[in-house]
Amino acid sequence: MNKQIIYILFLFTFQTLVGQNKVSYLEKSEEPIDFCGKLKKVKPLEGTFAKIWHNGGIYSTLNGSDHIKWPNSEIKKIAGKEYWKDFEPQIGDIGEIIFVTKSKYKEIIYILKIKDYYVPIKCSYLINTKSLDVKETEQKRWDKITAYGEGKCNFKKFGFNDTWNRAGITEIDKITESLACDLKANGINTLMLIKKISDRSSSPHDKQFVLWKENDNGYLKTFSNNKKYKPTETETKVFNWDDLISFYEKNNVSSETKKPESIVSHWTNLIVQFYNNSDYYTFGMQLICSEKDEKLVNVQFIRLIDEKLK
Repeated sequence: MNKQIIYILFLFTFQTLVGQNKVSYLEKSEEPIDFCGKLKKVKPLEGTFAKIWHNGGIYSTLNGSDHIKWPNSEIKKIAGKEYWKDFEPQIGDIGEIIFVTKSKYKEIIYILKIKDYYVPIKCSYLINTKSLDVKETEQKRWDKITAYGEGKCNFKKFGFNDTWNRAGITEIDKITESLACDLKANGINTLMLIKKISDRSSSPHDKQFVLWKENDNGYLKTFSNNKKYKPTETETKVFNWDDLISFYEKNNVSSETKKPESIVSHWTNLIVQFYNNSDYYTFGMQLICSEKDEKLVNVQFIRLIDEKLK
């Protein structure tokens, strides 16, 4: 499996792994038809066609219950996986709406006829036939991320050196990456972009830092997400980070090839992208790892950076 597909699949998992205070990377586009409107308003959609946006809302065993009113007993009998056998409704499938009803849980449920099969599906998983389904939306987003990373600036390249750096994905990422790229384009050769971010999605707790050296002086600019996920930034301030540069050079940090193992499913990550003259280093890890991995020089470098920025 090539890297592009891996990254696409990795991003796609955010769709279903989003927490309460997270912002999903993928959002359903605004639809010309409100499939989840009041029953009397969506009933006239019977006889028209709709597209499956995501197959997570398919009720493959609903016909084994009386949770909804069915158009007739024959359709109820065959509108489920026991009858479908090898057939499985797919993202992007288009079917005729043959019935719309409301469940006893007040959900609007559609019965689609796809080929010769009847498929019950929740209203929020349907889109207009001309709209993009979730896979098409993700591909379009990936194309934008790839185009965003074209050019010489490594800060904007998603997954550079196999490091998940979230480049080009959220607003705060784009702001810090643009600043770092502008500084590099203006001749700044000692430059570090640090991201303290969730590995699932954008969070109000995201913080990012741009550090650089100019005329032997160190500088820092800090960026944070607020509760509305809108980035705020501080004024540039003088900041001595020579100790970070010294540790990197003396310990030959870029030569460390072993990476710490992740010991929890999701945690805060610290991602470092560092230009030290002609040397470009990028590394990221969860801020929780096993005790044995604390001895790794790249982990020690991350710990030093994290402590420095507190």
